[in-house]
Amino acid sequence: MYNLTFEFNIEKLVQAIAYFSKSGIRDLTKLKAAKLFYFADKEHLLEHGQPILGDVYFCMDFGPVPSMSLNEMSGAINGSEVPLTDASDASLFSRVLNVKKLFYRYPRFEARDDAYNPSVFSETELGALRSTVNLYGFKSAQELVTLTHNEPTWAISNEGRQRGSRALITYDLFFNGASERSQRFLAKLVAEQFGTAIPLAGDADYLGFANELASFNFAPEEIPESDARRTERYSKT
Repeated sequence: MYNLTFEFNIEKLVQAIAYFSKSGIRDLTKLKAAKLFYFADKEHLLEHGQPILGDVYFCMDFGPVPSMSLNEMSGAINGSEVPLTDASDASLFSRVLNVKKLFYRYPRFEARDDAYNPSVFSETELGALRSTVNLYGFKSAQELVTLTHNEPTWAISNEGRQRGSRALITYDLFFNGASERSQRFLAKLVAEQFGTAIPLAGDADYLGFANELASFNFAPEEIPESDARRTERYSKT
């Protein structure tokens, strides 16, 4: 497994919640928002090689959880006991979002008037958010939990996990069963972050040739004199 990492963006988190709210999602609880983030991040990662939020995902009882986003949403719901500064995460939430608690079993997020700012997103990120709303936005939180339990990211990470605990979901698991085009994004990310080349389905012929060449025992007379000198120079003693 490759534990790929990305930079978390708190402003995109807050504006993504605002986007969902502005799109007409009324039951925007912390749990439902977390599931929507998962599907949006997955789509953008497979289609463009980067998640939107850059969060760290964990496998938990209710599916994949974006851990930093969950902490930020919990902080916004519970409020702050210290004075807010303009630069604080809580201040950013309060400027963009209302937290509706009255009459609801679980608090819900709602965008403030004129607070949504789409400029923090690229066009491809907006496309992934739009697609997520169309596909999943009007399902219940429980329906989304059930859907995420069928995802390889959760199912694989859940193996051996004790109920009530959590297990890291590495980003390479998002590519499980993905297209060859998406797999090439994975290969690029692994090469950039780990300096490692990983085999791809479309490279089978090249890999076969490389493996055959690596295992072939050349007879001395088959090795040119220049290569023989090079072999002696770098051989292990």
